[in-house]
Amino acid sequence: MKPVGFGPTHGCGAVVNAGVMRNDQVRCTMTGATPRVALTGDVDLALTSQLDAAHDTVCAGPPSDVVIDLSGVTLLSCIGVGFVCRLEAQVARTGHRVLLTTPSKHARRVLTLTRFPWRAVDAP
Repeated sequence: MKPVGFGPTHGCGAVVNAGVMRNDQVRCTMTGATPRVALTGDVDLALTSQLDAAHDTVCAGPPSDVVIDLSGVTLLSCIGVGFVCRLEAQVARTGHRVLLTTPSKHARRVLTLTRFPWRAVDAP
């Protein structure tokens, strides 16, 4: 996997150390030229700083679509929905989009209840 964090910014103004960002529940990697964020477990207030770091890491790379893998999510709180929305708004400024891969039943339920305009895609 290629490290995330190289190239011009998406316009976030954030510069992050280059490399793969990873902790137990938030992992940022590159699949080809596409940034990928995998979230697992409870995505709630306790992950705020890790989600902020993931946002900054993705925004530090060259403009592109972003894949968010929600297949391992057991709880998606407003913090998680806010992360997805914030990232979607940021990449949309460059004509790109956020792609959600195989959201868990818990994540699908929250995305449906919040009327977030999403559709699942196959992982690249």
